[in-house]
Amino acid sequence: MTPERRKALLTMGATLVIGIAIGALVTGLLARQFYHGRGGKRGEGREMREGRRGTLTDKIFKIVKADASQKKAMQPIIDQTISRLDDIEDKSNQDAYAQLDSLKVKLRPILASDQMEKLDKFLSAKRKSHEEEEKREREEEHEHH
Repeated sequence: MTPERRKALLTMGATLVIGIAIGALVTGLLARQFYHGRGGKRGEGREMREGRRGTLTDKIFKIVKADASQKKAMQPIIDQTISRLDDIEDKSNQDAYAQLDSLKVKLRPILASDQMEKLDKFLSAKRKSHEEEEKREREEEHEHH
């Protein structure tokens, strides 16, 4: 195999891996928006102001047309489930960060130093943005309780 062909194959492989990682991140973000009832820009709509706990709880109550006694009995169960979902989400985020760190280690021998610097900058900015969003969501959630 010629050096040019090998370099082309490595470049294509790296592009594929980066594309898969970006696709997974985008899919995760879209899924989070769907499951947490967030639509549009931050702060828009009644659901955003109520926080995700209230949003999911209200949706469930509305779907099953729960009466007052049912709502009272359902509330702690829904709150417990949402807390568990939050724990799963936190673990998932940590797993995703570990995978992205692994990706960087694997790509380091393939990428030039300036390319690696751009990748580091991109991934660090995305991680910081995501962590800030998580922090804001938790603060908004605590304001509602």
